[in-house]
Amino acid sequence: MKIDGRAIANKILTNLPRTQHTPTLAVIQVGDDEASTTYIEQKKKAAGRIGARVIHTKFPLTVSTEEIKKTIEQYNNDSSVHGVILQRPLPPHLYKMIQIILSNKDVDGFLPNSPYTPPVAAAVLTILDQINRPKADECVVIGRGETAGKPIADTLRERGWAVTVVHSLTEHPAEIIKSAHIVISCVGKGKVITRDMVRSDTILIGVGPGDYDEDEIKDIVAYYTPTPGGVGPVNVACLMQNLVKACTIVHKQ
Repeated sequence: MKIDGRAIANKILTNLPRTQHTPTLAVIQVGDDEASTTYIEQKKKAAGRIGARVIHTKFPLTVSTEEIKKTIEQYNNDSSVHGVILQRPLPPHLYKMIQIILSNKDVDGFLPNSPYTPPVAAAVLTILDQINRPKADECVVIGRGETAGKPIADTLRERGWAVTVVHSLTEHPAEIIKSAHIVISCVGKGKVITRDMVRSDTILIGVGPGDYDEDEIKDIVAYYTPTPGGVGPVNVACLMQNLVKACTIVHKQ
């Protein structure tokens, strides 16, 4: 059965509480990565639905560390800005700049002391909750990247799930994947998962686009997320949840 991520996201956005202040998100983009630009546009659309605002600041790849630091500090010190995102991917020397975002404005949930669940992890949890999956289910996360695999695995473990992480150095990955009830793929490369790796009770969640051929697996697995319209919309909706929470924290409503 296909999981309708757009319907789940719509429910989240519709039920978000309104605040007397306008939730405002500052997104800092470096370069012209197409996927990043698309994702930022999705954030703007979702923000518009809940009466929030997105400030989009864009720099060339040649931008200096000092300029990025100055921009982040400007938003850190602006009480009308409630969330700050340094959009990934970034030039390698700029990743350290994420660390200077104030924890109460870290709506991406990447900092160790962030009060927010990373939206991608919250999206996975929300999807699992929608289909009433018990924590006793065996769960495999494929990939250990900083933006998806790692925060998803860490968050699931924190919430009491038993998680096995499969990565490029894992031995016999196909066997491990097939043994799990829940498979969360975060690689973003073509056909990481094939029909022989899933079974009739598999719940397949694709965070990385193109990790499996939907036509190949849809009649085998119990549930699966499509691309587009699966995890992505829920991810953005969960980010808006964090933004509203951040607005509340900043203004102590």
